[in-house]
Amino acid sequence: MNARFRGEDGYALLITVFISLLFAVLALSLLSVTLSGVKRSQTSENIVQARELSAKGIDHLTNQIYRELNEALGEEGLPRSEFIERLNQTLNAYKCDGSGIRKANRTGEYAACITKIEDVTDANGEPNPLRKKVTFVSTGNASGEEKKMTATFEVGSQAVPEPLQYALGANKACGGTGGCEPGEGNMFLHGAVSITGDMKVDGNLIISNKARAVLDGREYWINSLYPSARPADGKDRSQLVLGGEVYALNQTPGDYDKYLKTVNFGAGFTKKTDRIEDVFFPGEAPKLVRRATSREPIPITSQRNAFKYEKNSPGVTVIRKWLPFVPFENESYPDKKIYADCNWIITNTCLFNGNNTFGRFATNSDLEIKNSYKNFGKTTFLNGAYVGGNLTVGNGSTSSNPNNYDRIQIDGPIFVDGEVTIRGADAQFNSIMYVDGDVLIEYSRINGLNKNGREGSLIIFATGKINIQNNSLYQDEPSQIKGFFYSEKELEMYGVGSNIRIEGGISARKIVLNAIRGRASNQRFENAQKYSNDYYEGVEGQRTRPSRLQIVYDPEIINTYSDIKSQEPVITDVDFPILLDRKPGE
Repeated sequence: MNARFRGEDGYALLITVFISLLFAVLALSLLSVTLSGVKRSQTSENIVQARELSAKGIDHLTNQIYRELNEALGEEGLPRSEFIERLNQTLNAYKCDGSGIRKANRTGEYAACITKIEDVTDANGEPNPLRKKVTFVSTGNASGEEKKMTATFEVGSQAVPEPLQYALGANKACGGTGGCEPGEGNMFLHGAVSITGDMKVDGNLIISNKARAVLDGREYWINSLYPSARPADGKDRSQLVLGGEVYALNQTPGDYDKYLKTVNFGAGFTKKTDRIEDVFFPGEAPKLVRRATSREPIPITSQRNAFKYEKNSPGVTVIRKWLPFVPFENESYPDKKIYADCNWIITNTCLFNGNNTFGRFATNSDLEIKNSYKNFGKTTFLNGAYVGGNLTVGNGSTSSNPNNYDRIQIDGPIFVDGEVTIRGADAQFNSIMYVDGDVLIEYSRINGLNKNGREGSLIIFATGKINIQNNSLYQDEPSQIKGFFYSEKELEMYGVGSNIRIEGGISARKIVLNAIRGRASNQRFENAQKYSNDYYEGVEGQRTRPSRLQIVYDPEIINTYSDIKSQEPVITDVDFPILLDRKPGE
């Protein structure tokens, strides 16, 4: 019996030892798996951190270059040649055959540098020395794990402002911080306005099938059709980038000025955001897009110092025109920095006639550009002009016949410290105008000036209101206006009696457009509707006729902007590096 018990105790001991060994093996296996998982997790985390560090290296270096270029500009900017030299010096300082940048933190370290610097070409295929295409490489290291990233940016000055990318753009400069002017960012399309291209409306879009007109001092709302929005070339459908809502105007406003400042759209309006096809011409409604847009204003007055100089500034040649109405006529100073002293007892106005060329030009007087010759007279500012007073282009004719206008060409950027009036001008432009005042364009025809095989435009950035009116009044053929017009205030335009086609675009804090389709006349015609003493196409007739106000987006406006900007004498701002491509490496 005792022998049996001793045998059983032996088996129990053997089983106990076996179980203990089994658990020990399992425990070791589990521990090994756990430690392996921890190691893999740590390795994975290190890889992620290494990638994040490589991205930080790119961000660090691009921000540092942007900051250094901004500091170099200071408050006054840099002459063009000095900016080009500083841009090249700054980029070369961070090439990979030099030091680049290196930084360590608690998660690891990164090193970044520039591997390649390439020229950027303009619309004519010529290098633009104010911009460079730059390839960066960055290596991140976290606990022995290393990852690389390459990225390509455009670095330098003169990126194209967002408003130039739309046929129509209503801008809310106040953003979402409050302090908005009543109606800011709103666009009003009254009647059969024709838009070809995309639209951006930071506020609300208000649409009517009636067009406002003021005739003999009284206000009328003329029966018309809803606007049309057609796609630009190469697109299936135009886009409406909308920040607010779409409303239909259902009744004639009692107080027009108060109506344009509407904030709360209650009685008299119907919300149409979800059915915008109801308030556009059949089959010609845009596609609604909701996305954030840039609200950085275009700097206008800050451009003044880039153009302005005085008679006692270094390197200036002073030309005095002290007798009244003695013009600059067929004069050429391509290599000189001219200051025009036109301050005489009777008049404080400089006058241009015929062909005149300047390296740079400045005056504190008004400037009138006319041309008494039959052929086009060309005014050329190779490196910019400053006008300290008002600028007038044309002979002032109020005729609807372009044969009665002065034939004028203007090439080069201009800053105007006053108002701009273009009246009685058959003009061709390749010019950017910065205007610290209002702009009026009437009784004129404006086309692009051909330069280097490409047609230019008139681009105006104004702090004041822009009014385009009385062009091709009662005519069946529209006045052609090739240009882009940007206002920090309100832009209002009529295509009711007038007949206008803009190839380019318009942008303002508030846009008001009024138009009908078809004919307009001060003489009766068949099936016309009469308002005051004028006659306008009936609604049925309008359905098959073109609009009297056409806005057609011209993508070449971007190239024109870039080309003319490169002529400016002083660089006052630098663009944040624009990402072209980013690739993670191994």
